[in-house]
Amino acid sequence: MPVNIFDKNLTLLQKAMSLQSRRNAVIASNIANRETPGYRAQDIVFEKELEAAYHSDRPGPLKTTDPRHFDGVKKEPLELVKGTQINSFNPDPRMDGNTVNLDKEMAKLAENQLMYQAAVRAVSWKFHSLKSAITGGR
Repeated sequence: MPVNIFDKNLTLLQKAMSLQSRRNAVIASNIANRETPGYRAQDIVFEKELEAAYHSDRPGPLKTTDPRHFDGVKKEPLELVKGTQINSFNPDPRMDGNTVNLDKEMAKLAENQLMYQAAVRAVSWKFHSLKSAITGGR
């Protein structure tokens, strides 16, 4: 029986890092356009999509007798999760129509960077564990 050393957790981390990188670019664009009249702040949401795709192999609510049968759950592989670009909510747009709140954007940027760093550390730990297993801990 073959062993898959690149499990679903590694795929999840890779996809999360890719989406966090995209989100970082969107937030940076918001910050760069904070003085542009009429600019609408954007964001990328992907956490719920990633979670649903990660758990897509769980059995659905309908009993099936063949793996090709529809079980009532929309299943999307992790590799296909793209995230959704949305307009950020700001209840107080400026008089010129710009919706960028610099404090909120900087907080989102810091949070996104921390999440990215955590994913990088998890991937690094995974590969360190694989290397240790291969070399016998030497």
